[in-house]
Amino acid sequence: MICKIPIKYFAFIIVLVFASIIFLVSNSEIVFAKKDKDDEDKKEKDKDQLVVNAQINLNNVDMKNTKFIRVTAFINGEDFKQDIPISSIDKSKKKLDVELKTDVENDIVEADTPDEFFVCAYQVGDVLKDYKSLTKFDCNEGDILSTSKPTGIELFKSGSQVYTKSQAVYAAHLNSNVNDPNSDKVKIKILAPLADKKGTEKLVIGAMIKGQIQSEVIEDVQAELDKSKDDTISRTFTFDRKTDIGLIQVGDRYHACVAGEDLRPPEGSECEKRVIKQFDKPNSLPAR
Repeated sequence: MICKIPIKYFAFIIVLVFASIIFLVSNSEIVFAKKDKDDEDKKEKDKDQLVVNAQINLNNVDMKNTKFIRVTAFINGEDFKQDIPISSIDKSKKKLDVELKTDVENDIVEADTPDEFFVCAYQVGDVLKDYKSLTKFDCNEGDILSTSKPTGIELFKSGSQVYTKSQAVYAAHLNSNVNDPNSDKVKIKILAPLADKKGTEKLVIGAMIKGQIQSEVIEDVQAELDKSKDDTISRTFTFDRKTDIGLIQVGDRYHACVAGEDLRPPEGSECEKRVIKQFDKPNSLPAR
């Protein structure tokens, strides 16, 4: 027996099916439109991002005894600090790429070539066991090569002499009073001579030692220059000698950067480095 559906119900079913199709198509269009917009927003945001790709040579990393790699950096007036567990690294790879991103433009400086930056990496193992030793590290400075594509920099490459030079200074002072383990503070004085840039309005000064980084924004440079006898802005950063990755030692390398839009030309960000030589008075470094 064939069941006949009344025409009015049949018409209702047709309308219902048609409405469902329209609803699904409309929602699909909304989903795809949202996805397209999200993709466009991401591309637009990426255009405004400055990227530094730090390549760590894993062949020169003690993968067995290292628990994590600490990466610190100062790029375009911004400071970075990141710990990468060894357990998260693909052991089959020869290099580890660490992508460091910041805005091309902030309220202090707009990145451009050839602005300077630095990146350091520390191999951190058994901190308690190695606390008084010189933690294995490498540092490298570079220039921003482009604001539209990543700038690369290498760490722990075979030819690096950074750690070797620090070891030599550390060994020479190992048993001296200078390397007194009872000293509990390290002072780093950063100088920014501005005789050639007296119109500078705003600056940021940053310093890094033993995987620790500090920075300060000078909002009114002109007010400080009015009090200065030699057109120099300075900041002294005090670090605890006891850090979470070991004791700061004579020979440990420190970096400093000064950034501000009014510093160009030549660069909106300038960086320099030295090694710690004393604990009883500030370790001084002109950063530009």
